[in-house]
Amino acid sequence: MKRFLALLLSIILLFSISSPVYAKEPRKVTVAFPILTDSRLYIVNEDGSLEGMMYEYFENLGKCAGWDIQYVVDEIAVLFDRFNNGDIDIMGTTSYLDSMIEYADYPSISSGFDYTCLVVKNDNTDITSGDLTSLNNKSVAITEMQAENGKKEMVEDFCESNQIQMDIKIYASKDDYESALQDGEADMMLTGSAARGNNMRIVTRFADSPYYTIVSKGKPDILRELNAALYTMHAMSQNYVNKLENKYMNGDSSLSNAFTAEEKNYLKEKGSLTVVLPRTSYGAVDNLGEKGNYTCLDADIAEYFCEKIGVSVDYVVADNTEDAVQMIKEQKADFLPVMTALPGSEDTYEDLQLFSYNTPEQMRITANPSSNKPVLVLPKYEHEILEDNAILDSYEKVLYCDSASDCLKYVADGTATETILNSFASQYLLMVNSYPNLTIAPTDLKLTSMTLAAPASADTNLLTLLEKAVLNMDSSAIDDIVYQRMITEQTNASVTLSTFFKKHVIPITLILLAVIVFILSCIAFVVISRIRQKSMQDTLVERERNEKELSRALELANVATEAKTRFLSNVSHEMRTPLNGILGMITLMQNENSPEKNKDHLEKARISCSQLLSLINSVLDMSRIESGRETLSPETFRMSTVLEELRAMLSIQAESRNINMDINGVSMPDRILLGDCVKLKQILSNVIMNAIKFTPEGGQITLTAKEKGTNETGELLYLFACRDNGIGMTREFMDTMFQPFTRSEEADKMQISGTGLGLSVIKGLVDLMHGTIDVDSQKGEGSVFRIILPFPEGHNTVEDTTLAAGDKQESADLSAMLEGKRVLITEDNELNLEITEQFLEIMGVVSDSAHDGVEAVDIFSSSSPGSFDAILMDIQMPRMNGYEAAKAIRSLPRKDACSVPIIAITANAFREDMEKALSCGMDDHLAKPVDLNKLQDILIKYCCRQD
Repeated sequence: MKRFLALLLSIILLFSISSPVYAKEPRKVTVAFPILTDSRLYIVNEDGSLEGMMYEYFENLGKCAGWDIQYVVDEIAVLFDRFNNGDIDIMGTTSYLDSMIEYADYPSISSGFDYTCLVVKNDNTDITSGDLTSLNNKSVAITEMQAENGKKEMVEDFCESNQIQMDIKIYASKDDYESALQDGEADMMLTGSAARGNNMRIVTRFADSPYYTIVSKGKPDILRELNAALYTMHAMSQNYVNKLENKYMNGDSSLSNAFTAEEKNYLKEKGSLTVVLPRTSYGAVDNLGEKGNYTCLDADIAEYFCEKIGVSVDYVVADNTEDAVQMIKEQKADFLPVMTALPGSEDTYEDLQLFSYNTPEQMRITANPSSNKPVLVLPKYEHEILEDNAILDSYEKVLYCDSASDCLKYVADGTATETILNSFASQYLLMVNSYPNLTIAPTDLKLTSMTLAAPASADTNLLTLLEKAVLNMDSSAIDDIVYQRMITEQTNASVTLSTFFKKHVIPITLILLAVIVFILSCIAFVVISRIRQKSMQDTLVERERNEKELSRALELANVATEAKTRFLSNVSHEMRTPLNGILGMITLMQNENSPEKNKDHLEKARISCSQLLSLINSVLDMSRIESGRETLSPETFRMSTVLEELRAMLSIQAESRNINMDINGVSMPDRILLGDCVKLKQILSNVIMNAIKFTPEGGQITLTAKEKGTNETGELLYLFACRDNGIGMTREFMDTMFQPFTRSEEADKMQISGTGLGLSVIKGLVDLMHGTIDVDSQKGEGSVFRIILPFPEGHNTVEDTTLAAGDKQESADLSAMLEGKRVLITEDNELNLEITEQFLEIMGVVSDSAHDGVEAVDIFSSSSPGSFDAILMDIQMPRMNGYEAAKAIRSLPRKDACSVPIIAITANAFREDMEKALSCGMDDHLAKPVDLNKLQDILIKYCCRQD
């Protein structure tokens, strides 16, 4: 059965033909929502609003099942009675109990697992999570019911196996049991992981058991839909419940709770950690103040990690990073806060233990991006990192400097054309130095990571503490520290008098010399004042300009990020919608015995496949247009034929929405034209489909085509006008309508599907065909799209594609001629191979199979000449791909090696893929997903009509 369903799903994916989908009213389902105190599962706010882990779980469950969920909020005992009486449909977080079988039906999939565990209050520092020795001689509270269910023996066995002494206190009432922990009467309490309070953390856990979302007895439709929804949730989002539990059930995350008693004693004895600061750190290491008063990036990061560990910090200073590393190796300091290393190479540094905590992006900084002879300059420490990188091959010359600051100077003065630095260093140096001729852009490189460096021979406790600090750090904390240091340094560089004099030492020296030479104190004072004032004004102007540039760059970055996020959100939504339909229908088929209902489920799944394929095609079209890889394929055609095909292709969609659609040519001569009629139909069908989407039922859509004379090159100009009386567009939306991923607010409000790529694809294809497009629209009154495209007049080589009666008879005869033909299928995917074999079986074709190119060549070469009438060749296969296999077969020393038809059947569906297949000796190209009729036509062409 599973094999049949897998085959059935693949056939659905291969045959993606559009058809209307009919919506149904959502089922109203009541869900129990208990009122609990100090609960993370079920939260009822004072205003009546609901929150908590199970609220989010039920909301997502309802979306997957297509339910309209109605919550019933009450005390747990009342909810149980109403559920047992059938007044409530669904109840969550219920263990499997024999006593509940009389009142409830359990689904086939559990909702999650509950762990029996020992918990303490978050502020308990005596007991360490994971350190069992810290539990010795502590007390634990349990209830009488827990004791009766064997929990007391479980704790006793745990203590015995781990050689721990614990005082087990048993309480008759739940209130006394909970108060014992809060009042300090007991150090710990035994409870379920999901039932622990907000101020508790888990110390250790024991056995686990599943919990279920159950259905009131006698409601098979809800149970079936619940099973399908649970399958969908767990299949489409791995570890879904674990993610929810991490979101809602995590307790206190204080790092000190993760330290063992030995580690705590180590910290207590040590008191502080010694950190080495190289003078090359970003900031004022040169301006050394009192001990601990260093203001630089290394000190900021050191203080962050020491604060997490819970110790103070002492500093020693080295002249450069190399000296600092040597001090670490000699254990003159506990760690170096900032050391750059290649990601993944931490184990290659001798005598050092490195802890990676941040991998910044690499930025390209250039003064002449269009240079024909680019020269790259890099810091010396990146030499080994980039030595074997292919990126260096694109440069005429590579230079190396002592520091990142020197690299920027090389680019600014023209010694080099560009440099590559990490984002932190590049942005910091550009902020504190004025380089108006430099531009900065991101790259895809991840060259170095920021690491803590400690002696490899250091005390194990120190290395463990640093490892825990890195593992528990906030992922964005380092970014915040670096950028805060940049802001501080930029502010200091802008306003402090000492920095001002350092940056303007030459003009000030000249002024002082003028004062000495002319001994004109008053005049010199005025001159100095004026120069100072002008310099400060220039500095302020420069600062404002830099801030505006940074603000503009941030704005552009935010716009790009927003567009990317919107696109990913739209594509995710649009892909998940048909995928949910496919998986849901297949799941329903597994639980349905009626052939008629399964036929309906199958049709709806096929429709969802069509929607998914259409979305993928739109994204690929936009990608090829933007990358400049889209090309035209001219052929002769008649405009009247194109319009007739559009009418036949789109009439079903229009009729399904009760829209009157009229497609006609106005006084248009029946000429033979030369052009890409496939892309012409794509443009016009997209415009019409867009009009159908945004035109209410009962509306009118008219597409007219007419000649508009010729252009300066003698090409015939055709005007296509698509007019509708739909919802129209606002002026604001029309300003950005052709930009990728742009959707109108009305489309989102009306829940009209789409990714915002349709109009972008239309505009890209119109530009590719050297045409123009303009739009007139007014909100609430419809839209008019006018497209003008040029086509040269062609020769009369267009054949009438209408089959006469004799032609139809000939086609039928040819189809029958496939009976007994023998075809070799080369396909490495077992499911695709099985589908193709059964397609051929439907046609009466005998098939042999090969799983890669090597096997296909062996089978063909060992067969008798003329044994195979055709070869279906996949492209991407192990050992030998389809291109190589086709060349190998064509080169075999046998008569039929050059004549046997070889047809590429592959997911590589672009024009260049077809051309590559033909250049390798193949006769034709058939793109996946495979259409049964197209496969039959191509086999008839090559197996039944050969000369």
